[in-house]
Amino acid sequence: MAQYYDNAIKYVMLGYSQEFAEFMVGHSNIKVLEKLETEQPTLKTHQNDSTLKVQLPNETAIFHTEVQTDDSRKPMWSRLAGYNGFLIQQHEMPVYCNVLYLHPNAGKNDKGYYAYKGMGYEYTLRYKVIRLSQIEGEAILEKQVPGLLPLTPLMKPPERTDSIRWLERCVDAIASVSTDQNTREILFAALGVFGGLVYAPQLILQRLPEGIMQESPFIQYCLEEFSAEAKQKAYKEGMEQGMEQGMEQGMEQGMEQGMEQGEKKGTIQNIMALLEMQFQPDAVQVLKPTLENINDLQRLGELLLTASRVDSLETFMQILANGNAPELENGLKIRS
Repeated sequence: MAQYYDNAIKYVMLGYSQEFAEFMVGHSNIKVLEKLETEQPTLKTHQNDSTLKVQLPNETAIFHTEVQTDDSRKPMWSRLAGYNGFLIQQHEMPVYCNVLYLHPNAGKNDKGYYAYKGMGYEYTLRYKVIRLSQIEGEAILEKQVPGLLPLTPLMKPPERTDSIRWLERCVDAIASVSTDQNTREILFAALGVFGGLVYAPQLILQRLPEGIMQESPFIQYCLEEFSAEAKQKAYKEGMEQGMEQGMEQGMEQGMEQGMEQGEKKGTIQNIMALLEMQFQPDAVQVLKPTLENINDLQRLGELLLTASRVDSLETFMQILANGNAPELENGLKIRS
């Protein structure tokens, strides 16, 4: 689920790279020169969230930002040390690293620092840590910077402003910001995504323009990215379960059965997650027994794609009942 939010923030960060660079560094004396390729060719390929070539007052540098929805499983300093070393080797210029934490509980123990020394050697890594919950949201609303407005529900509200009123003010700020209608709809949809980290989905939907969360290309992008990653995750879980089961009941038969069971379980979990992001979770849960009765992995894979494209839960239920996901576009309404 966290990857869904990471994809969303990446979309916004790259679309408003200059605004985000100024926000992260804390001043406007920075100019984005180029958006760099974010893939690192390591044994396990990694996509950075944002890597920019920037001009600072006295130097040209690489400005790298990682986004974390929650706390990192691996120590953040360890990950950033790897990225920092790779980027220095790749570009041969100074690299400045940042980590942006979205959820209010994330990053509380990240000191932005790692160092060791001994036997005449010394290594120090410093990086900037920004937790959105510590940012004064009022100042961001006043600046009316479009690319930052979707994140304001996660920021610190003014004193004596309750959370519901703060959400309403964040929505109002997007409604009044000077921009075109297409951009405004993207900003609304992005606010709907990020706001979901701290607000109930229905609370957000009641305050956004009708249809925004179902019709926005931005939402479609985030869901399809999540769907692709969910397929990979389901296959990986199937491999792991297959190895474990194979050891217990004979390698060949156990591997085959375990992989199928693991992939089925992972795919169903991801279908449910995709649907719950868009529709009422209680209504989505009713579908779980039906999904669990499907043993055809290809069929489940088709339903996973469908879950990222369907316009309503009722349409998904029709497709599930008809048993023919490939005919989505023949009479049933989906997002193209």
